[in-house]
This record gives sequence, C-alpha cells and structure tokens, in this order.
Amino acid sequence: MVEDEAFIHSLPSEVLEYIIGLVSPYNDLQSCKLVCKKWLEVVQEVVNKHQMRFLSSINNNNIHWETLPSSHDLFTTISRRYSHAACYYDNYMYVFGGCTSTNTTFNDLWKLNLSSRTWVRPLPTGSYPSPKACATLVCYKDSLILYGGWTQSSSSPLHQVCQLFNELNIYRLKTNKWDYEYTHPAPPSAAGHSATVHGHHMIVFGGIRRQLSLGQPSQEILCYDLENNSWYQKEIEEPKPQGRYGQTQIALNEHNLLVIGGCGGPNSVFNDVWLLNMEGPRWRWRELTVEDQEHGACHMWCSPGCKVEEKVVFLCRRPNAQQASSPHPAYASHYNMSAQIRGRSVWVPPVENPIDRPNNRVPEEKNIKGNGDLNLRRQEVDPKEPVRIHPRPGTRPSVRPNAMKNRGKQLEALKQMEERIQRLQGNAREIPKVKVPSGSQSSMSLCLLEISEALSKYRVRWLPPNDSFTNGRGSPEEAVLYSIVHGRGELIVFGGVQKFIATQATTNSPGGPNIVSNAVYFIQAPKSII
Repeated sequence: MVEDEAFIHSLPSEVLEYIIGLVSPYNDLQSCKLVCKKWLEVVQEVVNKHQMRFLSSINNNNIHWETLPSSHDLFTTISRRYSHAACYYDNYMYVFGGCTSTNTTFNDLWKLNLSSRTWVRPLPTGSYPSPKACATLVCYKDSLILYGGWTQSSSSPLHQVCQLFNELNIYRLKTNKWDYEYTHPAPPSAAGHSATVHGHHMIVFGGIRRQLSLGQPSQEILCYDLENNSWYQKEIEEPKPQGRYGQTQIALNEHNLLVIGGCGGPNSVFNDVWLLNMEGPRWRWRELTVEDQEHGACHMWCSPGCKVEEKVVFLCRRPNAQQASSPHPAYASHYNMSAQIRGRSVWVPPVENPIDRPNNRVPEEKNIKGNGDLNLRRQEVDPKEPVRIHPRPGTRPSVRPNAMKNRGKQLEALKQMEERIQRLQGNAREIPKVKVPSGSQSSMSLCLLEISEALSKYRVRWLPPNDSFTNGRGSPEEAVLYSIVHGRGELIVFGGVQKFIATQATTNSPGGPNIVSNAVYFIQAPKSII
C-alpha cells in the first residue's frame, strides 16, 4: 500500500491530471482536494479545464446527451411529472411537487445524487407543503425556499377550478425538516411566477394571482426578506413588462435581473427581454433590444432557460417564421389552458378567475416543540363556495406515537396505489424509445441568448445555430414544462411533457401522443474532447 501511494505521488502532473479528470466532478473530485497540496492544485486545474470545455461545447452547440438509466423500483424512482420546481445545491438536484397526466399534484421532495446518479427520497419532519405545481424553489444558504403554486380543486371535469396557494415553506437541509413561515402581511397567492435570490431578498415577478380581477397575469414585483421573514411589494413606475406567467428569470448580480419571455394568456406569447435594476430606492424596468430574433427560442412560456456564464440556454426546436408568432401545434391547446394528453386534461395556471378572494390575516401564535406546527394554515375561502379540506401528510401534528414511523410506509403505499391505477388505465406504459435520425427537426437543440451586453449596452442577441454540428448526440424528443438546472460542468434536464412526433402516422391525434416523463438528461461536453 505504501509503495502504491509513493508511486501515485511520483506521477507527472500531466498523468495525474488525466487520471483525476476521469473522476466525477462532484463529491469524488472534492475528496481529491484533501489528499495533499499537489492534488489540490491538480484538481483546480482539472475543474478549470472541465468548465472551459463545457462552455466551448455550449457555444459551439457541440454537446453530448447522456441519459440516466431507468429503474422499475418504485421506491427509488421519482414519478413522472411536469410543472415541478427544481434547483441545484451541493452535489444534488432537488425536485418538489409537479403534476401528472391525471391532474394529480404532488407534495413529495426528491433529490438526485449527481455523483452516484441515483434518486433519493428524503422523509422530512415538520409541516409539509400542500400538493401543487407551478411553484418556485430557490436556494438560500442551507435552505430551500418554496413559494406559491396551484392544484386542481375537483377531479370532476365539470368543476375544473384550480386552487392557488400563498404558502411559504422552507426546507432545512441540515435538519431535514419543512417549516411553514407565517408572515404579516401575508403574500398573495401565486402560480406560474418566477423568483431569484439577490443578497438576502427573494424577488418574485408575475404569475397568476388570486386577488387580481379576472385573473389576469400580474406585472408586479414582490420582495421577501429572507433574514427578517417579511414581505413587501415594490412599486415601480412605467414602463414595465406586461403581466405574464411562465417566464424565465435570470439573476445577473445582486442588483440586476432579467425577465425573458412568458405568456399573457390565449394567443399572447412574449419573446421580449426586460432588465430590472434594483440599485437605490427607485427601481427601474428597461426593455432591452433583442437582436437576431429569427434565431430565437420559441415557446419561452413553457420552455425554461438556464444561465451559463454570459449566455442563457433554452432547449427547443429551431423556430421558423410561423413558430415565432403562433404556438407549436403539439401544445396549441395549452393556450386555452387545457390540453389533452391521452384523453386527460393537462393543467397550467388559468387565465381567468372570476372570483376575487382577499387574503385573510392570521394572528401570530407560538409554536410548540414537536414534529409539526400547531398553527392552522391560513385558508383563503370564498363565502359562496363550500370549504374543501384536502388532507395531506404533515399538515397537523399527530398525537400517535408511531405517526412519524409509519409516515414513510403510508406515502409509499399511496404511491404504489396510484401507479397501479395508472397501469390499469393504460397510462403507465413505458416511455417508448423513439430513435430520432441525426438532424431531426423534432429533437431538442440549444438556443443561445447572448447577455454579455445586457448591462453595458442594454441589448441581447440570439446566436445563430452552428451548422457544423447536429442537435447533439442522443438528443431527446421535443418537450415542454420540464426543469433545467446548472450543475458542475453539465446541465440537468428532468421531466416534462414529451411530444413524439415521429409516431404521428400511427396515432389518431393530430400531433401524436403526449407522454409525461420522468427521464433525466445530462448535457455535457462530448467525451471525445474530454
């Protein structure tokens, strides 16, 4: 053993760099830093080169798609879903909630170990969030902040009214616990909004908000002080972006953010870009000049973007003139807020809500030590409607001594029951492996928005495609309502609704079958240049 260690330490730096370059960039690579000073220097050099190769592959659209192998074990595989919330923190991608093709919303939390490429389902204590989709999940210090969301109130097609939430839940990573945060004044209910963290504030823009007349998308800015646990609304003068939901929000620095695209309702899709400057007491919106829009991404209200250095990456088909002004035929019915997926409705935030439901104030109450929160959640109730109680685990503390012990078994039993029902209904078939020819127009490719001059010259530019490369080796079929996060030298794409255009000839529907996915894809630099 001593001779082996001496041999490794005597290796030239170039050889050692090659060997360490084969190690996972997550936990394993971090452990290599602790061996000795020489290894620390080599690891830093490997990280820098790995990042440069990844950025070069993104810029040249020369990427490699890697797929996480599927598993049939219900206990170690996350359910298929779309419109979920996701973020990256410390070698893990966290996923909360989302919706299925049967209009079921989740309140489960999963994390993908990016080092071992395996799913893990924590079973937190505390007060669980409501089952919901279209919420936002951001990271602050060692906590995950979950805000807003929606769920369907009734399973009957005649009463397809969604319920919006104003819940603010904080997941404590160190203690594996959900906390429900009471604030005064309480924030409005919201879904389909966007959020980023700037300093010790979470900035929330847009979305569908319940108190708005006729349910029009909001154009207001909400601020949450993460240190003082308080909300306030920032009044900003015109000009400012139109109300929207489904937009991409990018943090440039502590005082500036970008809002890209979004949807304002039926046949109202935005491809504009706005800059919000938050320096000083007077905040200002400014619409940026967008150059080369013919190369831009389409459907930016249901295809999220992700910042990679000086670019924002979108995944979609390359648009043409018709796509720039009209919805993709596969998802056109989303603009009416109801699309058919195997004969069932797929819900996104509504564009119309005729009921104005004001927020009720909740007096401050003290918590009692235990696994739950004894305060009742604030409910927004319309006096004309019956109160519907949605039971969910962790809402109220249980007095049974074995409640926490049995919670995991109960959740898994419910999950197995749902999977069994879906199989009986023919909705849980394996996602077909559709082989896409090289250069297929139905597969996803990168659309890059250059933002390096957003602050200096108030302009952004869509980059033309690189014809030297295809859409990417192993690129999947086009999808919407997925999540995309930036890991270490890779992008991680999860879930969504996939449209298998290659099977149009074998289906009766105009655009082929839609399939809710739980697939995970990793966008990396090609192995040949690593």
